[in-house]
Amino acid sequence: MEHGFEVHAVNPKQLDRFRDRFTMAGAKDDRLDALVLASALRTDRQLFRRLQPDDPSVTKLRERSRMHEELGAERLRLANRMQGQLRRYFPQFLELDRDVAAPWMLALWAHLPTPARARKVQVSTTA
Repeated sequence: MEHGFEVHAVNPKQLDRFRDRFTMAGAKDDRLDALVLASALRTDRQLFRRLQPDDPSVTKLRERSRMHEELGAERLRLANRMQGQLRRYFPQFLELDRDVAAPWMLALWAHLPTPARARKVQVSTTA
């Protein structure tokens, strides 16, 4: 679409039905599918929905939404890895909260990175 080509939406089931015009074998082949699509678009254009370019703000919103999902998944992966490491050497830390990636938990962990350090610091200092 960015280069000026018309783009049409094709349902896979619709393509399968158009393919039956050319062969009953049902075998999928890229060359055959290209021929079938070109022929169907030429003869049955009214059956296809022409796609319109999205508004730039919609494209930007989709991109940001996708990035938000990816970053959320990455945060969850890293939090799970962090929880696994803490379970091995500092299980007491996990008793504070389930969300080890919460900002206050990360700040506390930076302040008390090991059980030995946690034993040396007073509660009032940590608070």
